[in-house]
Amino acid sequence: METIDMKKLETAILYLQRIADGNNPVNNMPVDEDSVLNNPNVIRCMFFVKEVLEAVKRNEGVIGRKPKKSEKAQFPIEALEKFTYSEDKAISKLVGQLNELIDTNIYQKLSYKPIIQWLKLNEFLVEKYSEEFEKNVTRPTEKGERIGIRAERRSSSRGFDYMLVLYGKNAQEFIVHNMEAILNGEVADM
Repeated sequence: METIDMKKLETAILYLQRIADGNNPVNNMPVDEDSVLNNPNVIRCMFFVKEVLEAVKRNEGVIGRKPKKSEKAQFPIEALEKFTYSEDKAISKLVGQLNELIDTNIYQKLSYKPIIQWLKLNEFLVEKYSEEFEKNVTRPTEKGERIGIRAERRSSSRGFDYMLVLYGKNAQEFIVHNMEAILNGEVADM
């Protein structure tokens, strides 16, 4: 993203307004009737360009998307002390349960993606092509199975088969115990 010189932006907006009003942009004097600056198409164009530049001005001189600045604090690791196992579940359900421990108006929610990436990086999960499903499938490794991760074949309501990775009590507690390492991209604490 590029930031624009705000003083130049203000001048450009002023000049466009003068042209749209039928005036010389430099001295603000009315232009001749036969001047190209009095052409209705040019005037409409100047109003349009002025609107675009005003949008850039409202965006504090940033062209494109304004950088996201999260007003919320990071997920509080201490909230995980309240975690209690209820049942084996998919990672999205576990993350949903963990997010219920915090006030999401104040704190950022956890996402399951960094957890999955971390589990793959630390060789608890692996993604590889399955001839049976004719696509890449995520499954637990032997290391993952030892901490309580398993995969079950399921069928959707539409009749499609898929693999569901489930996290048992030990796996959920392992993830909760390692959440700080997960969020910081550190190695697993065994």
